[in-house]
Amino acid sequence: MKRTGEDMKVIKLLIVSKQGGVEAIFEKEEDITVIGAIGSVRELSSLAVSTATMPDVILFDVRISWTHGHEMMLMLKEKHPSIPIVILTVYPEDHYLIEAIAHGASGYVLQKGGIEQVVAAIRQCANGQIIYPASIKGFLMRKFQPEGIGQENVALDKAIESLGSFSKREYELLILLTEGQTNQQISKKLYLSIGTVKNYISRLYKKMNVSNRPELLALLYNYQNRSMKG
Repeated sequence: MKRTGEDMKVIKLLIVSKQGGVEAIFEKEEDITVIGAIGSVRELSSLAVSTATMPDVILFDVRISWTHGHEMMLMLKEKHPSIPIVILTVYPEDHYLIEAIAHGASGYVLQKGGIEQVVAAIRQCANGQIIYPASIKGFLMRKFQPEGIGQENVALDKAIESLGSFSKREYELLILLTEGQTNQQISKKLYLSIGTVKNYISRLYKKMNVSNRPELLALLYNYQNRSMKG
């Protein structure tokens, strides 16, 4: 879909893919310019990006191998931690999505969603938005649902302890977030204003080095799993 306007910002896109032809997706998009395409760890290692050629978004195609994708994802975030990465994949399983979130992906798009969804995700992530499937919140909420004082509850406590030092109020907020409580619900339960709740949550994001609730929940879920296995 063509976009017009004198002030239209052109998004510089770097494609990481073992498959050729991905660039063709963006040929008709006037606001997206593909500045390069690489397909191997070796190419990524030798990639030299100047200020002028710094991409606004990286499209990471892992439709062939998630194992291959895992290694390159770590390298991408190490080399370019501030550049949003959109994952294009055929893997709908939740654990792949959680791993992508944990590694800092800003977007996660399934191939079956079609080209328009991929293009939309590129634009949204370039504007600082986070694009995850709606299923992720429900999946994470189910993982944190309390079922009495059991192993998962103890593991969640250990996960929170492992992530840093939290005040009593911050701990209360973390528990409520894992229960899927909204800002309004948290405000009523803790007798705090909405603004105060938002400030606490922002501080938690900063302390845990995450940008949003899915990232926070994915991080807690990963630590909870480690505690249960340990």
